[in-house]
Amino acid sequence: MATNQLLDKLCQEYFGTTSYVADGIFYGSAEGRWEKDATTRILFVMKQPNSNDLLGEDYREYGLDTMLGNQNWEQLMARLYGIVHTTASGYPAYDEAIRQEHLIEIFSTQPFAVTNINKQDGSGTTDTRSLKAYARSHADFIRKQIQLLRPRIIVCCGSGVFDAVNAAMGETAPQTGNWTKYDEVLNILYFDTYHPGRPMAGQRLVDAYEMPLREYMKMLKQE
Repeated sequence: MATNQLLDKLCQEYFGTTSYVADGIFYGSAEGRWEKDATTRILFVMKQPNSNDLLGEDYREYGLDTMLGNQNWEQLMARLYGIVHTTASGYPAYDEAIRQEHLIEIFSTQPFAVTNINKQDGSGTTDTRSLKAYARSHADFIRKQIQLLRPRIIVCCGSGVFDAVNAAMGETAPQTGNWTKYDEVLNILYFDTYHPGRPMAGQRLVDAYEMPLREYMKMLKQE
């Protein structure tokens, strides 16, 4: 059974008839590569949908027509482009990664996976303390999703997201002030960075893209 089908089965068992926002590997991306190539598995973890109007939707059905022009999705795809094209000698500049032709390219050639920690409650802002409390009470479900997705890199988007995910996974990743954190036990590299949506703007969006990549590049040099 494909990963998205396993995620659906898990969510149906967990949520029953309660509305939620479905997520996982985007159908319009190079979904099939996720199953075949472990090096392609880059998962973005968000906090929650930005509105209850989204309950009942499926993120995985979003295509480029929905994503282009939306800051949240464009920023995620730019970060994906940056990660994929980072080497020991450098990474693409933010202005290059955010170009529309590169967003189209990366969506078409690279699997693209996103999950929300909280799929049942939409809000334009998320209180970090409430997010962590929700994650603690739903840790088993969060862990099972990540285990099904088997990511190589988890990009944690927003304050408290890394802490919530790490706790659900057993707190085996180091608690450091770095933008990247490597979990030797689970063989997962975390990017601990800012949320991609509004009101983030200007230099903070550039930092959210560049700072983790600088550390990632240094890691690649040491391999």
